[in-house]
Amino acid sequence: MFECYIWLVNTIARGPISREAIDDKWARSSVNDYKTDAIPETTFHRWRNAAQMLFDIKIRCNSFGEYYIEDDNDASIVDWRARIVNLFAMNSLVKDSKALKDRILYEPVPSGEKYLTTFIEAMRDEIVLEMTYQSFYKPAPSTFLIETYCLKMFRQRWYVVAMSRGHDQLRVYSLDRIKELKPTPEKYILPADFDGEAYFKDTYGVSGIEYPPQPIEIKVVAIEANYFRTLPLHHSQEEIERNEDFSIFRYHIIPSFEFTQELLKQGANLEVLSPQWYRDEFAGKIAQMHQLYT
Repeated sequence: MFECYIWLVNTIARGPISREAIDDKWARSSVNDYKTDAIPETTFHRWRNAAQMLFDIKIRCNSFGEYYIEDDNDASIVDWRARIVNLFAMNSLVKDSKALKDRILYEPVPSGEKYLTTFIEAMRDEIVLEMTYQSFYKPAPSTFLIETYCLKMFRQRWYVVAMSRGHDQLRVYSLDRIKELKPTPEKYILPADFDGEAYFKDTYGVSGIEYPPQPIEIKVVAIEANYFRTLPLHHSQEEIERNEDFSIFRYHIIPSFEFTQELLKQGANLEVLSPQWYRDEFAGKIAQMHQLYT
């Protein structure tokens, strides 16, 4: 059903469009598992209302009977909405363009995507969820209650930040490790001071939130530095030195597991300069890797 909401928003977002034109696109859409030539009127308005609530948008109908999405003056909401809709719309567009399926290549997201609707609705309505979760580090799954705070995608996986009732603390869970998820009659109240962007502000990835950020400097060979400039690893990145041989970048960041792994991927093209303890730790990991080949 979530795919249908995304499809409808993406279809209407391309410009004012009549119900007849929407039905025509629906008949040719790969999302149309019902194999119908038109969307029943009651179904159309149910999807319309659900999409409006999920994405905080207003789908209007003009005097010509054409549907459109009303502009929002809040730039941050527009940006957030566009990122979410485009993320899922791309998947639907590729499916619809069957003739191009071998020419548009993208990285698939694990099956946790199927739980997104439940999490989004739980956040919207502040409903406590019962989750059965299988950690990679435990032999058996466990079932417990959670309060959904926010969702984050990282490296093709969706993660949820949730208050675990059993542990009485915020934890991060990967959606692809969920075995079962269902709503409960219980409600919760999201703390007024919680901000998802601020929660992850000082880290790269989804781990290490409990540690304080610190300045980290790295040296990158000149040709690879171009990749860092065009796609910064973190919003705190600044280039403090640049010459024809190398560049030095500084970050104010938590040295999380994911951040270290990202730097290690650069191999001999990158050197950690400071702090000294992190440089030593980094050298230790490289030494361990070297031992595997000697």
